[in-house]
Parts: sequence; structure tokens; C-alpha cells
Amino acid sequence: MFCPSCGTNAKEGDLFCTSCGKSFAASQEIELHSFGPWGVNTCFSRPGTFVWMQKNNTKVILTNQRISGLSSFNNSPRFQVNYSDIIAKENFDYRLNLGPWKVLWLKYREAEKIKEVSIMCFGPASSNITTAFEIIQNNSPRI
Repeated sequence: MFCPSCGTNAKEGDLFCTSCGKSFAASQEIELHSFGPWGVNTCFSRPGTFVWMQKNNTKVILTNQRISGLSSFNNSPRFQVNYSDIIAKENFDYRLNLGPWKVLWLKYREAEKIKEVSIMCFGPASSNITTAFEIIQNNSPRI
């Protein structure tokens, strides 16, 4: 393992660099919560009547640095959003087919583009949306 700040060789398990004093914990990505793919719908806009949705095939992973959605078919990323790239976020209810869905909507920068993603859960799984919103709220710069 090497220090991401100065490049000094460090031992596995060290909490700080012996050369520059940088904390390794701050740069280490730690998984905080994950859910799906069952009961999770995703789309790349706000939910709506004529919006294409990915149903039951996205696993959502939240770390201390970003939120990611991985395809349950081949584990490839559907989206990866660093918390520092989020421009706007909302947590709201949306009525769809069987009843109320809980939605986490994110607007973010990716390269020079502005993109959106909505993550939706129904019933007991909807608590995952509230948890995800709180994790993003606590780990991202204030918007």
C-alpha cells in the first residue's frame, strides 16, 4: 500500500502515513449501505408516465464517497455519482401503478454534462430511499 498523498510505502493496517501524516481512512472508500436489485426501479430523469424505467435489475451501493448503481446482469455500472458532483437532490413520494413509491432523485455533473437519476422503492423497501438520502446528506458538501 502507498500513501495517496506523498507516495511513501506504508504497511497494511496503518492509519496514518509515517512520512507526511496524512490519514488513510479519509481516502479509503467504505461501503455504508446497499440494496436491490429486487424492488428497485431506476430511470435517468424524474419519474413520469412516459419514462423508461429499469425494473428489478439495479443494485444500489452507497459509500462514504459516492452512490453507484450496478446491473444485476453483468455487474457493470449504470451510474456512479460522487457526492461532490451532486447539484440537487430530493426525496419524495410518487404514485405509480400499485401505490406510493419512495423516490430519491439526483441531479449531478458528469464531465461537462448535467445528468439525472431517480431510484425508486415500493413498500417495505422504501426505507432504503430514506437511508440513502440521509447518507448522501451526511457525506456530501452542503447543497
